[in-house]
Amino acid sequence: MLELSLDGMAQGGEAVGRWDERVVFASGGLPGERVRVQLSERHDAYARGTVTAVLEAAPERIVPRLPGADHIPWQHIDYAAQLRFKRQIVADQLAKIGGLPDAPVADTLAAPHPWGYRNSARLHGANGELGYFAAASRELQPIAHDPLLLPVLNEALADLRMVLRDDSPDEIILRTSETYGYVLAALRTAHGSGADPLLLARRWRTRCAALAGVTVLVPGQAEQVLGAAHLIEELGGIAFQLRPTSFFQVNRAAAELLLTLVRAGLKLSGTERLLDLYCGAGAFMLPLAAQVREVVGIEEFPNAVEDGRASAALNAVTNAQFLAGRVEAVLPKVEAPAEAVVLDPPRRGCHPQAIAQLLRLAPARIVYVSCQPGTLARDLKLLVAGGYSVASVQPVDLFPQTAHIESVTVLMREAY
Repeated sequence: MLELSLDGMAQGGEAVGRWDERVVFASGGLPGERVRVQLSERHDAYARGTVTAVLEAAPERIVPRLPGADHIPWQHIDYAAQLRFKRQIVADQLAKIGGLPDAPVADTLAAPHPWGYRNSARLHGANGELGYFAAASRELQPIAHDPLLLPVLNEALADLRMVLRDDSPDEIILRTSETYGYVLAALRTAHGSGADPLLLARRWRTRCAALAGVTVLVPGQAEQVLGAAHLIEELGGIAFQLRPTSFFQVNRAAAELLLTLVRAGLKLSGTERLLDLYCGAGAFMLPLAAQVREVVGIEEFPNAVEDGRASAALNAVTNAQFLAGRVEAVLPKVEAPAEAVVLDPPRRGCHPQAIAQLLRLAPARIVYVSCQPGTLARDLKLLVAGGYSVASVQPVDLFPQTAHIESVTVLMREAY
């Protein structure tokens, strides 16, 4: 057990202090606090642990809504302070990793709803309980009501709990249409577990009026669907057809802010050929299609590509093309021109070959939507070395009460 003072906030959301020439990452702490920390890791250069007692509290500390819930790690921080910390983390990573100490990082845009904003969730089940895995483990933390979820998802989960017996699925995926208010689910159960997910799905649908469909996923077996296989969600004036397992933005109101920033950063004239890399189901490319000559999206997950193509047809978007495959494998086959590019990679950021191909195509503008400041900084360093300048960096809070940080960076080719 250590006693130490905390003086910073790390990218992963842990407060930072120093002990015995080591950096100490302390989950549950805040800069400006004096705390006791129980260490869980010790290394030559750093240690990691959890705050067990706050001896001197920072003014930003508040009472958490759901103490001990690892999936809400910043619920002890006042919301205005969360926004400040997120901006600081982005600026720090760009300076330390990207070599961009003067990057124009704006104040974080607040989410329209700091609580009750998530339109999808992935939970786990065991022994009749539902919940999330604890941080860095597979220990189930049962939860009766998740304050991050939209109310209809909590209602659907309450109904699922009422019909659970000894047949808890291994994984429960939920998605709601915020536009229309109904729910889709997927139940995933390991082969040979003894549970009958199809029977559970039938009981659940009978009880839950909002549950329009359940997809049952068992390894080695064909996918089975009771009811609807897709829902319709609207974003940027486009109706998206989505299955429960397809990636889509979890915070629709904040996603509208993202789309507005992407559109403003691209400054489209109507003549461009736009590339949307890591496009998912087309959350950016389909709303932007009306403002360009042609848009080409690249996405490695086949289900997302299928949903994107279906959404394009549903909305009569005829100038959008989806290409299936990894960006670094498909992009070398894409010929110039590409006057504008949207990048929205997963947390691991862009593959170096994808960056190299971007530099080959040399678009006038790139808008990089990032969910991980460290990999954003790494990729920006390569793009700046390749002839681009960073015009703006705008953090956006898609995930209040957590350390996850979304940001929109606008890059311009120096000769542009």
